[in-house]
Parts: sequence; structure tokens; C-alpha cells
Amino acid sequence: MIKKIKFICAIFLCIITFPVISACALFPEEETFKTATVVQEYESEEFTMTTVRRGDIRDYRNIPCIYRQSNIDDVVISPWMEVERICVNVGDEVKEGDVLVEFVSEENDADIEEISYEIKMKKTLIRQAENMCELEIVRQKKALDDETMLKAIREKYAAQISSYEGELSVLQKQYDEAVAMKEAYQITASISGTVTYVDNSVVGGGRMNRGGPGAMSRDFQNDEIRIVSVSDGSMPYFATEKDSSEYVSNLSEGERIKVTSVGNEYDVTVHFPKNDNEYVYFLLEYVPDNIENGNSANAEYVIEEHKNVLYLPESAVNKMGDTYVVYYEDENGLKSAKEVTIGLQADNKIEITGGLEFGEAVIVR
Repeated sequence: MIKKIKFICAIFLCIITFPVISACALFPEEETFKTATVVQEYESEEFTMTTVRRGDIRDYRNIPCIYRQSNIDDVVISPWMEVERICVNVGDEVKEGDVLVEFVSEENDADIEEISYEIKMKKTLIRQAENMCELEIVRQKKALDDETMLKAIREKYAAQISSYEGELSVLQKQYDEAVAMKEAYQITASISGTVTYVDNSVVGGGRMNRGGPGAMSRDFQNDEIRIVSVSDGSMPYFATEKDSSEYVSNLSEGERIKVTSVGNEYDVTVHFPKNDNEYVYFLLEYVPDNIENGNSANAEYVIEEHKNVLYLPESAVNKMGDTYVVYYEDENGLKSAKEVTIGLQADNKIEITGGLEFGEAVIVR
């Protein structure tokens, strides 16, 4: 009986002692292993995947331009200019140099009128002097056919005529200058073609204030008014001012480039027109749809282009020191790194020249 009691007490002491010993760490814990850092990073972030693709990469700069339905000569004037007469109507055929618009020039017109009258009077005096000379010579011969007297008559009227001719020469020069000034109050067509637009409401100051000569063309501004347009009916094209971009001077005649407008891309030919020193044209070979005259566009000046190469989006390639790496999901589902070599970087793409094959999947940041 006593032995049985001792055995029970021993079991009770063991039950009490075991938790105490465990709490005091007298028995070793089960060993645990930390997850690798790269795996923890992979598990804590969300990633999307992409694949290595094949295509073209272009490093280019945009050159701003506008769409023109054909070669168009737009006459645009400032509101303070007073139009005296628009010399053409819609549908008229005009040649380069024909007068399209005349501005009010009252003082100059008065000068031309006065000088014209004086020229007419001088010519009349010359004719009168010539007639009087002939009459006096006839009369002198009837009275006394004396060569000395006849010579004196001729010399007298010759001096008068010479004086009139000198004055006439001065007047003619003044008239030419006044007419040249008149041309400053005119706008002529810069191209041959058909008149497609006329705004006669400006004639006589309809929408204008009193002013002087001058006009601007091709450059629309909020405070300017288009009054005449002439089109030569040629194929449509894009145009850019020669000083619109530093890259325009790098273009060459006949070069093929791309132009993007209203979400569409067009293949065009570079042309430097001889009769337009302000603009460069990008010629189309057809009339495009869904684009209107005056729409803005961008021509691409290609600095470097690699065709049919492997590439990834920039967000899939990581720079580490002097090297570049991509991350991919290995066979264990873990994020692993792989070194790659790159080529051209442009347009949010990076050319892959080594380290990956077409179609391989990588992680995008």
C-alpha cells in the first residue's frame, strides 16, 4: 500500500515539474527557418507579367505641323486695316501676282491723280509747242524765207520742249514712286489657283477700323481676319515652319518619314518648296479620311531606329550598378533575377540584345 502511494506521488511530481522545466528552456525548442528575403518580397507585392516581344524601336523627336488640303494662300489681316476692294470672287481663277485685295490709301490715291493730271498737261504743252513751231515756220517762209529766222524759231521751241520734257521726266518718276507705294496697299496671289473663300463684309470698314497697308498670311491669330483664300487644288499635305524645331534642318528632300494626326499615322515625303521659304511640306500620296484642314499633327524625326528586334517595356528592366536585370518566376514560384544586355532605349521600350529569348515571361514593376 505504501509503495502504491509513493508511485502515485512520483507521477504527480513529474506532471508538475514538466511545464516548469519547459518554461525555463531546459528542453530545446524546435528549430525554425526564416523565409528568404527575395521570397518575402515576392509574396508581399503584387506583380504583373509580360513577355519578350519582337518589333521596331524608334528614337525620335516630334516636329509640330498642320494639315493642309492643298497648297493654300490665305490672306489674313489685322482688324485695324481698312479694305477698299476685294478684287476677286469665289470660283475665280487667278495667277501668281494677280491683285487679290486693295487697302484704302486716300493720300496716295490723291497723289497719283494729281501727278497723272500734271503729266497729261505737260504732254499737251509739248504737243502745242511742236504745233506752234511748225505754224511759225510756215508763216515765216511765206513772209520771208530766211534760214536764220527759221533757225531761231526752231531753237526757241526746242528749248521750250526740252524744258517741258525735263519736267515731264520728273513727274513720271514721281508717278512711278506713287504707283509703287500703291502696290504696298495691295496683296497679290502667291500661287496660281482657284479662289475658294472671300469675306466681303470687311470692304469699306465693315469689320475693320481705319488703317494702313500690310497683311499677314498663313498664320491665324485670334485678333486677325481671313478675307481671301486661294487653292491650287494639289494633293493634301502637312506643313511646318522651318524654325518650328531644331530638327527640321536635319531633314532632306525626298526623305520618307511618318506623321501622326488625330490618332492616325501617315507615311509622307519631305519637300522643300522653292516658292515658299517659310515652310517645309510633308506630302501625302492620297486624301486621308477623318482629318480636316488645319488639324494639328506631329512629324517624326528619327534619330535612331532598330527594326525587328527583341524588346521589353522599360518597367520590366532594372538597372543594378553597371548591369541590367529582369525578374522572373522560377520553377518553385519564387522571384529570381537574370542579367540581360540591352541596346536602344526609346518610346518606353528597351531593346534586349542578350539574356532572354522571344516569348519568355518576366515580371513588370
